Amino acid sequence: MALTRKKCLLMLAVSLSFLLSGAEAQPLTPSGIALHPPDIGQGEIALLTIQEKGKLTPEVTWSGKKITVVFDSSNGTWLAFLGADLTTAPGGYTLKVMYGDEVLERQITVFPKDHGIRRFTVPKEMEALDPATLQRVHKESKRMRDTLSVSHDQPLWQGSWVRPVPGVIVSPFGCRTIINDLERSPHSGVDLKAALGTPIKAANRGRVVLAADHFFGGLSVVTDHGGGIHSMYFHLSEISIKTGQIVEKGDLIGRVGSSGRVTGPHLHFGIRLNNERVNPLTLIELSTGLGQ
Repeated sequence: MALTRKKCLLMLAVSLSFLLSGAEAQPLTPSGIALHPPDIGQGEIALLTIQEKGKLTPEVTWSGKKITVVFDSSNGTWLAFLGADLTTAPGGYTLKVMYGDEVLERQITVFPKDHGIRRFTVPKEMEALDPATLQRVHKESKRMRDTLSVSHDQPLWQGSWVRPVPGVIVSPFGCRTIINDLERSPHSGVDLKAALGTPIKAANRGRVVLAADHFFGGLSVVTDHGGGIHSMYFHLSEISIKTGQIVEKGDLIGRVGSSGRVTGPHLHFGIRLNNERVNPLTLIELSTGLGQ
């Protein structure tokens, strides 16, 4: 596998500062609401922080979608993660914050991001799927779509997010995938290097909503963390949990393997934020320091 990493060609900075006033609490300072970073690359995430204001709970929408907010008592702030899918068209998207009777709107830029490219050469017989296998793949794809389209209303996750395995990245998030000179879907997770049998930890608290053996993903686990966040773990050698089970952050999900359509043992780790394909490592980085 040859992998070329490219740097982003375009960074458009859009500052985000709001000034609120209201009857139940003192007005917020201009830094009372902030977005880190202030603009969002395709396939990336930003952390919205909102200073606590009495007993009010803010409501947030981003690009027309309602976004779940979580209170971090350790910092006295409300938190929300905003994400842009890999294919989100570059441009300005409306962020609306409603705090009591006050409504604030800002245009946040989504900028194009080049995540690089990876190329594979595989035997011709591995390119085409026989009718039975193709039917299986379609069925499994639908099941995965249905699973990721539903999330618990209330957040189950708590505090910072953790890496499921400590391995280095062997295939990054978002890179274009070309197999035998034909372009396929971009890589929607990160592949982390790990030896066969390495324990895989739950990235945060959540409910297991899928534990199955899929053609491409092999032994696969999906966890719903509530509030529109799902984590995915593919190519396991064994699964240690059951569908419906609540797992705590750091609990054993299973062990690294090479099941499914892969060339060797590693963990494919993915995050969906409101069903958008986003970089899981960005979520971990942005959550550092949040209440445990």
